[in-house]
Amino acid sequence: MAEQENQLDTHEFDVHEFDTNEFDTTGEKCVKMLLKIRARLAELPVGARLVVISDDPTSIYDLPAWCHMTHHEYVGYENSGEIYRHTLAVTQESVRGTSGKVWARP
Repeated sequence: MAEQENQLDTHEFDVHEFDTNEFDTTGEKCVKMLLKIRARLAELPVGARLVVISDDPTSIYDLPAWCHMTHHEYVGYENSGEIYRHTLAVTQESVRGTSGKVWARP
């Protein structure tokens, strides 16, 4: 398990090289965090990136899976201590609604 965690912390991208929006979800956990992220992404045009700031350690698993299910691109994450910065991108196929389940097409 420790080897897998080390692999997750290795990234070959720099989230600061893109024009992005930041969205602070610190203090929020899974479903409430995903509802807020979904609403924020629905406001952005295709191709836009959103940097989600989170203190939820399970976000490194939840956000990639959620992006896969909602057809957003999960670019990756960086972390500094207990703070995680995830970069997500809106695609042509992204779920664009704000109602219904957080993982399903509206």
